Amino acid sequence: EYHEAPRVNQVGIQYLSEGLHKKIFPSEPVDAYLKPEEPELLKIAKSHLKHNDLLDKKTNVVEPIDINNFPSLVGKTLDEHFYKIGKRSAEPYLTMANKLFSQELPPRPENWLFEPGWYRYTPDKEPESVPYPLEDELVFDVEVLYKRSSYSVLATCVSTEAWYGWVSPFLTNYAQDPSYSDWEHLIPFNSLKKPKLLVGFNVSYDRSRILEEYNIRQSQAFFLDGMALHVAISGICSQQRPKWQQHRKSKNQLEFSEEYEEEIAKTELAGFGEEISKELASDLVDDPWLDHGAPNSLANVLDFHCNVKLDKSQRDFFSSENPMDVISNFNDLMNYCASDVDATFAVTKKLFPEFLEKVPHPVSFAALRHLGTLILPTTTKWDNYISTAEEIYQDNRGQVSANLRTRAIELIQYIEKNDPKLKPNLDDDPWLRQLNWTIKEPRLKKDGTPTAKQAFMTGYPEWYRELFKTTDGATKQREMNLTVRTRITPLLLRLKWEGYPLIWTDSQGWCFKVPFDEEIFTKLETQNYIRAQLNQKDLDLLLPELRDNGNSFELFKVPHPDGAKKRCTQIMSKSYLRYFEDGTLTSEYNYAQEILSLNSAASYWMGNRTRISEQFVVYNDKSGEKNKFFDSKKEAKDATNMGIILPRLCTMGTITRRATENTWLTASNAKKNRIGSELKSLIEAPPGYCFVGADVDSEELWIASLVGDSMFKIHGGTALGWMNLEGDKHEKTDLHSKTAEILGISRGDAKVFNYGRIYGAGVKFATRLLKQFNSKLSEAEAEETAKLLYARTKGEMSSSKYLKRRLYHGGTESVMFNALESIAYQKNPRTPVLGAAITSALTIDNLNKNSYLTSRINWAIQSSGVDYLHLLVVSMEYLIDKYQIDARLSITVHDEIRYLVKESDKYKAALLLQISNVWTRAMFCEQLGIKEVPQSCAFFSEVDIDHVLRKEVSMDCVTPSNPKAIPVGESLGINQLLEVCGNGDILTDGSTPKKLKLSNYKYEKRVPVMKKLDEESNAIANIAKIRLQNSIDKEEWRKNIGTYIKSKKNSDFEEAQRQFD
Repeated sequence: EYHEAPRVNQVGIQYLSEGLHKKIFPSEPVDAYLKPEEPELLKIAKSHLKHNDLLDKKTNVVEPIDINNFPSLVGKTLDEHFYKIGKRSAEPYLTMANKLFSQELPPRPENWLFEPGWYRYTPDKEPESVPYPLEDELVFDVEVLYKRSSYSVLATCVSTEAWYGWVSPFLTNYAQDPSYSDWEHLIPFNSLKKPKLLVGFNVSYDRSRILEEYNIRQSQAFFLDGMALHVAISGICSQQRPKWQQHRKSKNQLEFSEEYEEEIAKTELAGFGEEISKELASDLVDDPWLDHGAPNSLANVLDFHCNVKLDKSQRDFFSSENPMDVISNFNDLMNYCASDVDATFAVTKKLFPEFLEKVPHPVSFAALRHLGTLILPTTTKWDNYISTAEEIYQDNRGQVSANLRTRAIELIQYIEKNDPKLKPNLDDDPWLRQLNWTIKEPRLKKDGTPTAKQAFMTGYPEWYRELFKTTDGATKQREMNLTVRTRITPLLLRLKWEGYPLIWTDSQGWCFKVPFDEEIFTKLETQNYIRAQLNQKDLDLLLPELRDNGNSFELFKVPHPDGAKKRCTQIMSKSYLRYFEDGTLTSEYNYAQEILSLNSAASYWMGNRTRISEQFVVYNDKSGEKNKFFDSKKEAKDATNMGIILPRLCTMGTITRRATENTWLTASNAKKNRIGSELKSLIEAPPGYCFVGADVDSEELWIASLVGDSMFKIHGGTALGWMNLEGDKHEKTDLHSKTAEILGISRGDAKVFNYGRIYGAGVKFATRLLKQFNSKLSEAEAEETAKLLYARTKGEMSSSKYLKRRLYHGGTESVMFNALESIAYQKNPRTPVLGAAITSALTIDNLNKNSYLTSRINWAIQSSGVDYLHLLVVSMEYLIDKYQIDARLSITVHDEIRYLVKESDKYKAALLLQISNVWTRAMFCEQLGIKEVPQSCAFFSEVDIDHVLRKEVSMDCVTPSNPKAIPVGESLGINQLLEVCGNGDILTDGSTPKKLKLSNYKYEKRVPVMKKLDEESNAIANIAKIRLQNSIDKEEWRKNIGTYIKSKKNSDFEEAQRQFD
């Protein structure tokens, strides 16, 4: 029994309740979905689902969800709603930016005052001391003596009215008294009290030195990043970078040859410049994008967009550890800093109008403000975390070194104790035979006596001497350098693979030595081991080893995770731990396993310790002189041990406009055996606050499947869409279970395949991955299985002269891939929802020899994922203002989002996050032509309410460096949340929602991007083309292509007739 009849579509997908549908799609009748405009499309969809054994499968129909006081849209459609709340969020900053970039800058001062704080420089006036820059639109840059402190020593900024210089009080005091040591001075901008547009290049670095940013309240600053604008407009993808660098090198050589033309003409290099010119011209024919994209440094970007060279030679002063180097060169270094400001203004002035044309939706601009003002609160536990993790790590390294050192020293006891009986028996030891046992003989005088000065470790074997090549910087003593990465370590530990000794070869990496026996060979080859193909040098060197005591041996390669063509060079790495665990890799010594486990425990801290230790943490100053985290004295008193980290995040750091940051966006989850992996849990809400957040379920997979479903104009119309919405992992009907079944791997591993494939990776990628997940598979078996997966998912590929390009057909994802390729092949590809354009370096007009199709498909999905995040963030800003709750965005990691919220507002914030998600999903559906939202994906599966940052609220975050479990948080599904929130009554409890005026923002209806993709001139041809894509074999393709050609000719004739009339 349901309180309300569920709204279920023709393929079993449940839509939102009537009440929510009316709120979200006010102009769309609630029963419109029962009367499809094109019944033929529904018929094709059902046939496609039936072929994939999904039609009429049980779907999960539940009680329709309704929410009291669900907010109405601003306008009649979601497009109008988001345009208006986007415009509201973008102002006044959009107007401020247009004003700033429509004007010129005043002349720069020649001399700068060496006085603490801000000074204002205007033409024809004396410099004036000011508390902060007075104008609201500013371009700025800071300089840091980074080896000494993270605090800034100098800064300059400029408005259209004046220049400003800031000098740290540390510098001016140090100049008077070198014992002065207080570096802790932040730069004031008055951005808590009024809106400020602060323009920089890689501006998050500069933001972390600004006083007002260290506050629990979000400042009113919008940090506009010139670097982010460049990446979005003219960035290049990772596959293009090597080619660009090679091209740049050739250009530099040409410039050099032109500058020294006369001198070169007299040498054998005469004509060199001409050859380079031809090479550059050829490059541009093959890859025209080389003139339309560039990497991200300020010097590169200024040169590329403005054809101006930037002198960065004085940057080295800031790598000094001596503040006097800055003080002595103060005026030059202020000019250097001001030059960067000039360059940033020039670049951003050029890029900003281009950005608004390429990324035109106000939501795309407005969201950058929030992504550029993230905050990570921590406590004084941070310092303890670093010291504890480092101490345990060093202890771990000490244990590993001690074990290895003991083994090495055992082997030279015969020399130390001068006892030949202790000499290892090399004849019966295939491991030790590989070491160089040549003894370093003493230097002798003519009379045969040793000289006074002998070589280091005279009298010891060469392999042992090699371990002492490094010298300790402090003591100048040579130290043994023996780690798990040292080449001889596997030999010292007498490692075996499949019970056979390991042998090192330069040409094939680590191999194992097997007796010459066809039965053994057959067994190993059925396990897909490959015989080592040694080069002549290795053959000559290893011949005695392979013809040992009259017996013959063969070498087989130790498998590499990336496939047969790679060499295994590091067998003591994390990748091989599982082989120790399953008995494939063994040792005669118990401590070999212990060493590998210790190394695994240290791996996280080893790879991340520098980045983590360099995080800039500012602690709460109880006096309020250095910083002011809270407006109220009570809150400040309750949080005396609080610290703040401002993540150095580039708001658009890749060509897909995804944010980038090298610590927090890549931080792994806590693992019991990984030192320091509890990193995220060190981010802790201050007393009276908590984190409220969620993960968007299968965000990019859903976007891809929606693109496919939109071709049928019904949710669940494609097998991919149906599995994504209704697939049940318990029934094994979900996408990941289906892939796991095809490949014979775990569901978790299947996820990696699915995302890789959706992003455009091919059979080669799938083959390599399969080999990683199952090393026993041969290359041929892995490739065959991968091809089977792609045949079932992407389908077959066919073409016709009546089609613009090839089409996939017959697979679960064929329609989706064809639609994505249609987007990628547009002259100016744009994301389907917010209409953001691809970078110039990947547009069709700028490509020739290399199409970078995978990168362009990846862009269509990932950039749409960025649209999703931007819509979510701007929705939340609007709802936070409307319902007057105390909340701000803390951090986003692609499809995860976390808000820092006042404890008293936590449930209301959680409900607003759910409403934002429904609006965002609905906007995607509306723009892709389906004015319905499936209930199964409308809401976050759970909203987390927690006092620390972690992936799941139930994770205890216990690690070797954190033995104490962290108390669990709270996780609420939509029904639990509605129960806590009085089914939505919380939205009006105790206060009336604020009326926000948006009527002055004029909305103009736009044509959805996907409508422009319709390549067919009428519905009949379009239906025929979709039927064609569902052809399950070549015979059906031939039949359907005939129908398509006929409909195409008819539509072309009708179009010609209309034009004639």
